[in-house]
Amino acid sequence: MNNILIVDDDAQMLDMVELVLKREGFSVARAFSAQDALDLVETVTPDLMLIDAMLPDLDGLTLCRRLRALSQTANIPIIFLTGYDAPFSVVDALGAGGDDFIRKPFVPRELAARVRAHIRRAAYYVDAQVPVVRILPESYQVYVNDREVLLTRVEFDLLLYLCRSPHKLHSTEDLLANVWNYPTGVGDAALVRNHIHNLRQKLETDPDRPSVIQSRHGRGYVVKAHIQLEQRTLS
Repeated sequence: MNNILIVDDDAQMLDMVELVLKREGFSVARAFSAQDALDLVETVTPDLMLIDAMLPDLDGLTLCRRLRALSQTANIPIIFLTGYDAPFSVVDALGAGGDDFIRKPFVPRELAARVRAHIRRAAYYVDAQVPVVRILPESYQVYVNDREVLLTRVEFDLLLYLCRSPHKLHSTEDLLANVWNYPTGVGDAALVRNHIHNLRQKLETDPDRPSVIQSRHGRGYVVKAHIQLEQRTLS
């Protein structure tokens, strides 16, 4: 039975969504705030999360980014639930790492259908043996499916930045600004392309058909892998 975590401070909305999902055969956990959700995922990893855009402590975008930075929730589907007065757009929600966006009020059958679709998609990636990329930031070590990969410092920084927001599309301008710290409008796209090429040569089983770092023509790069960021104290 798949477990769904609903994060919403509206008890009436929680009751309604829980009822819909339980009728579809899902197990449901509830959190009334972002901190409740972060505390819960330390012990239990849900199969999907439904997050309200407006929460009493953190907004939904901030919560989503924090969840994507945790190894246990980096790849689970996240669907935003929000009203028409939400302070951010669909683009913002997807850019923060969300997988989908449903506006309230919604039709229960549509909510159930989208939840099922995202769980099927997530199961497909597991069944298809999506690569596992394990990164130890303190020792600058990288493993792909337990195979250690030796990277230059720039390659490591580039990969780490990409993997801190898995499934998020990163434009060339974004990478130049946040990896190389170039001011806006400064830097050459060829610099990014060459380093992505070098990373693929080291990470991918078939660099000509990359599965870890994928391109979106004219828009940028996205990581498709199970990401494990580990903190280890150097002895």
